[in-house]
Amino acid sequence: MKRYNLLILLLIFALGSCGRNYKNEHAEASAEVTEVTLEDAVDPSSSRLAHKAMGNSETPTEDNPQQVTNNNIKIIRSGNISIESKKIADSKRNMDALLKKFNAYYEQESLNNNNNYSSYTLTVRIPASSFDSFLKAIENGEDKVTSRNINAEDVSIQYYDVESRLKSKRAYLEKYQNMVSSAKSVKDLLEIQEQIRQLQEEIDSSEGVLRSLSGKINYSTLNIQLFEYQANLPMGSNSFWVKIKDSLVFGWNLIETIVIGIVGLWPVWIIVAAVIIILRKVRKNRKLK
Repeated sequence: MKRYNLLILLLIFALGSCGRNYKNEHAEASAEVTEVTLEDAVDPSSSRLAHKAMGNSETPTEDNPQQVTNNNIKIIRSGNISIESKKIADSKRNMDALLKKFNAYYEQESLNNNNNYSSYTLTVRIPASSFDSFLKAIENGEDKVTSRNINAEDVSIQYYDVESRLKSKRAYLEKYQNMVSSAKSVKDLLEIQEQIRQLQEEIDSSEGVLRSLSGKINYSTLNIQLFEYQANLPMGSNSFWVKIKDSLVFGWNLIETIVIGIVGLWPVWIIVAAVIIILRKVRKNRKLK
């Protein structure tokens, strides 16, 4: 009989312990749930909410853009080139044909006519894969390349950072949009909608930056100065007579500069003249005395 009583007591003790453990676990779970308040829900910077909002999936990150390798490197190439033409009309037609051949286009085109002197200022967008071939075609043409400057800028880190942040913000936006239907008050709804508005603005801005970078990466920019410089002379722009003419022009410009400078000093000349007149009068008075 005593054995049965002892077994009953042990059984009651075991059931009591299980009950206490269950209550403690239930209390901890409830506390964990109550931690996710509206204040966290409307704060996209809350990592705790982000983890809970995204469920068991990996929490989006804004600080770890994907690793850049040689296969996905992003380069922006641009340059400036000056071309001297003997027949600028023909050179312009050849340039138009070259753009059509390489699927390029004019972003900006302007013609300058000064007496018999003509020049074009061109901004050309060329597919990045054809940029080197386009430059080689220009250099192998009939016109003379007088200057050439090509730049390459690696924007891989910037590109993938913006792309990663954009992906994260879209994930947050989708979750907040789903939270609209579960808002318990007008205040909660307004706060959630305000966060949605801010996120949408940031997403639009990031998408604009990404489009701009993609455009510059996919299409290289080349600024071309196509000019006609003494093309009517048989010996071209390096001839002796062209240098003589340049020297005469330089001398004339120098004379103009000197004359203009002298005229510009007219207050000084007035003061000097006044001083000379005063000194002469002083000397004359001394002689009379």
